[in-house]
Amino acid sequence: MKKNLLINMLILLSVLALPGFAQDMTVSGKVTDATGGEIAGVNVVVKGTTRGTSSNDKGEYSITVEKGKTLTFSYIGYITKDVVANATILNVSLAAEATALNEVVVTALGISRDKRALAYSITEVSGSNLTAAREANLGNALAGRVAGVNVSKVASGPAGSSRVIIRGNKSLQGNNQPLYVIDGIPMDNNNFGQAGLWGGSDEGDGLSSINPDDIESITVLKGANAAALYGSRASNGVINVTTKRGSKRKGVGVEFGSNYVFEKLNDLSDLQHSYGAGGLANGVASKPVNQNQAYEWGDDSWGPKYDNSQVIGFDGKMHPYSYSGDNFSRFLKTGHAFTNSLAFSGGNENQAFRASVTNLKSTTIIPNSGFDRINLSLSTNGKFGKRLSFDAKVLYSEEKAKNRPNLSDSPGNAIQAIWRIPGDYNVLDYKGDPNKLGAIPAGTDAASLGIWGKVVGEEYQQANNNWGQNPYWTAYQFIKTDKKNRIITSGQLKYQITDWLFIQGRVGMDKYERRAESLTPEGTGYQRGGARNMGTWNVSEINAEYTIGFNKEFGKLGITAFGGGNRMRRTYDYNNIYGNGFNVQFFPALNNVKGKSWDYDYSESGINSLLGSAEVSWDGYLFLTATARNDWFSVLNPATNSILYPSIGGSFVFSDAFKSLPTWLSYGKVRASWAQVGNATIGPYQTNLTYSLNGNPHLGYPMASFSQAMGNGGNIPNPNLKPLTVSETELGIDFRLFNNKLGVDFTYYDQQTTDDILNATISRASGFGSTSVNLGKLQNRGIELLLTFTPLKTNNLNWDMTLNLAKNNNKVKSLIEGTTELVMDEPRTRNAYIKNIVGQPFGMITGRVQKMSPDGQPVFYSDGRPVGTSGYEVIGNGIAKLTGGLTNSFNYKGIDLSFLVDFKVGGDILSGTNMRLDQWGLSKNSLQGREGEAPLTVTGVTQEGTEYKPFTKTLTPQEAYNYWGSVGGETDAVTTKYLYDASFVKLRQLTLGYSVPKRFLEKTPLQALSLSFVGRNLAILFKNTPNIDPESNYSNGNSQGFDYFGFPSTRSYGFNLRATF
Repeated sequence: MKKNLLINMLILLSVLALPGFAQDMTVSGKVTDATGGEIAGVNVVVKGTTRGTSSNDKGEYSITVEKGKTLTFSYIGYITKDVVANATILNVSLAAEATALNEVVVTALGISRDKRALAYSITEVSGSNLTAAREANLGNALAGRVAGVNVSKVASGPAGSSRVIIRGNKSLQGNNQPLYVIDGIPMDNNNFGQAGLWGGSDEGDGLSSINPDDIESITVLKGANAAALYGSRASNGVINVTTKRGSKRKGVGVEFGSNYVFEKLNDLSDLQHSYGAGGLANGVASKPVNQNQAYEWGDDSWGPKYDNSQVIGFDGKMHPYSYSGDNFSRFLKTGHAFTNSLAFSGGNENQAFRASVTNLKSTTIIPNSGFDRINLSLSTNGKFGKRLSFDAKVLYSEEKAKNRPNLSDSPGNAIQAIWRIPGDYNVLDYKGDPNKLGAIPAGTDAASLGIWGKVVGEEYQQANNNWGQNPYWTAYQFIKTDKKNRIITSGQLKYQITDWLFIQGRVGMDKYERRAESLTPEGTGYQRGGARNMGTWNVSEINAEYTIGFNKEFGKLGITAFGGGNRMRRTYDYNNIYGNGFNVQFFPALNNVKGKSWDYDYSESGINSLLGSAEVSWDGYLFLTATARNDWFSVLNPATNSILYPSIGGSFVFSDAFKSLPTWLSYGKVRASWAQVGNATIGPYQTNLTYSLNGNPHLGYPMASFSQAMGNGGNIPNPNLKPLTVSETELGIDFRLFNNKLGVDFTYYDQQTTDDILNATISRASGFGSTSVNLGKLQNRGIELLLTFTPLKTNNLNWDMTLNLAKNNNKVKSLIEGTTELVMDEPRTRNAYIKNIVGQPFGMITGRVQKMSPDGQPVFYSDGRPVGTSGYEVIGNGIAKLTGGLTNSFNYKGIDLSFLVDFKVGGDILSGTNMRLDQWGLSKNSLQGREGEAPLTVTGVTQEGTEYKPFTKTLTPQEAYNYWGSVGGETDAVTTKYLYDASFVKLRQLTLGYSVPKRFLEKTPLQALSLSFVGRNLAILFKNTPNIDPESNYSNGNSQGFDYFGFPSTRSYGFNLRATF
């Protein structure tokens, strides 16, 4: 009976179970993003159970589920989606979250941390933002993208450097640019030369070595707390670059990219086209009547109004006295940049790799100039067994720059030469010898050679001004080339001792060799004998680092800590050979130089460091973090070479702590931090008194002197120098609203710089002229705001907006006792200085201005020229007060449109270009006062002794000529006439692309294919500066706010192709 009962029960259970078995089915499909791209690793779980699977590398999944149950699809960075299992094929599209609340970011030392735990502001820029509309220099690509990061694009062309300042300038005389770290390895970003008072060229910096195609992401560590673990190198902030690496996948992936863009002149000039070459004879505007007079007036535009008559030129030939057309478009070319990249990647559970090669070839708008770069990269990562993992990368670059443009002063400056050509001359007539452009051609008559004082083959100059250059001569006969080979490599091993304890070691090196050559050709007007120069640099920095880390949770309490050390060693080797004049005429070899001279410099330096960090968290919403780094410097006195840099900070995710908050608040966090960091601007041996031979033997014996004495005007070393210190307090709040559609990130910071190094004047009786002391103090206070907004999100259309704003208030607190100002730089116009002045913001522009009477009336000479002040007065500041950027991104069924508008408000620029255009008679300003034009009337007072008399005068053409020569001159300059508000709004970047749907590629080897139109610097939407771009600074140094014939504004546009296999 028991047996029958058991059988009946089994039959009953089987019958009851039949409906369940009948309803189970296998559901499969593909998970994609909004563009149709597959998403690998998506978790697919039967809701309310532990049964689940994940999508493969093609986005495909398969799971057995009871019909009618709900499947939950989730993946980091995407909105979780529930789908009812009512069919055997379910293809699911996941929408990306506006902001991933559990975002992991790369922080100091390359450590990945949960963003919610950070006590400081941090911004991450995806590498995909840098590869479509490109910049050759990585720093320039950050313009308008990050709140608190002020990027100044130097007017020096695509091979030039950039100036990136984070939260204001921290040092009065030292370097203010951030530390760049590539995959955890600090990179040398020193500049090799800048244009200054007497001209020169921007020789580029280290950022031009970095290939945007290799960048996975850039993380900007803006504050002292964020960068504190870099200690003495962290005062200016840190920009962390993480390069791409391989990952687990099926087979070998191939990615090909091709980018071709055109670079065109953005002509901002607005000149007069009514008057040509000539001068004033007896107060009357006159055309040249003979070749000699034409040569004297060859670069002045003070002739009479055009009348289409025939007039003699500097070359003795007749030409129409009428406007000849646009010489910029005749001389300048369309630049081209062609970039091709190829990358291979693959891997399995134990090891992955990525290898790539990228080739950039480019020419600029200036003839015979360009910049080429080859990048190679190789990375591998993986594990040996369960506990030992490794990561290794090698980045190699070869850069070649050809004929970097000279800026500022006239020598070698083709741009200034074009500006100065009178309107009736055609620059094509300046070509001269077709086989030696810009040179006096064979067959030139003796009379012309006699007037010019030259011979065949020398520079074909159009005016009796040896400093005024023929643009073809500078473009084709000058030589200015440089080549740099660089390798940045790192290797890392990590051993997981237990699940919560690890030990890690990393070694990295940044090493480059640079060779630069220049030639001032024989026959150049200002240096007829010519000159030759060749310099080589060999620089390397090796960092070795170890850490021991701990990460464990005790219920709701979490502890993450690590400690370790770093050893940095840097070597610098420089050789330079140069000389003037050549033994054999027109044979410009270095060994043909008449008198060779050479420079040599070698130095070694190092820093040993111990560092550590500890983070305590409670229940995932309260975090407290403290760090410390102690640096020991080889460049300091051993008695005082140990400095500690501490930090502490906390964050509180109140949206997780309080469960009863309104539903419209998706996420909320407050944070606060304090830190001290440094800036080691002290060079090797700067604190040591050294000796050297002085080249003056006595009785046949060599004599020596203090190396630093330089007669008695040198700097005596101070053995007690130490790096400056920056102390910063930072407060912030970060919240998301309406299901993450609106995000707000607000930061306030207060920075204090102390012990900045300044040079103090001392009695020359000491044998020296100055000594260095730690006395400078600076203050930076500011706010940063980041807004993210998603106005529209549907299955087919997404619209995302990002707005960042930053305002910095900077003040010089103190200088050397008894001193209230520090001169920084002077422009070629010799009528202004940039100074640091106590109580004023960093980098004030001071200039000569018009003298005023006691009752505020302008003072004039009797001929109408302004009387200038004897000293220099504050007239402006070259640093923007407010910076920001607005990004809009649209996506509709594979069509992507994105544009970036960036802007700066406040800040001034003193335009030497406009001064000279007035003086040369080229500007529309200079029309005022000419015969037949609007009168130039001045009103004010004249001064006789201590008496001021009312004065009004309408100037004659001769007096107007003198007036325009004076206001932009030196002694009686009125610099305020040429000080402009440098505020601007620019369309910085535009991309419009189309991604081919996956279904069209299924029967091809392609996995993805996209084509886009790209543009960079397409339009200036707002500016206040006549004839020039507001971003016309010719230097990337601390002195910002001077314009003087820099590289003209350009716009670039083209196409970008990306394909993966």
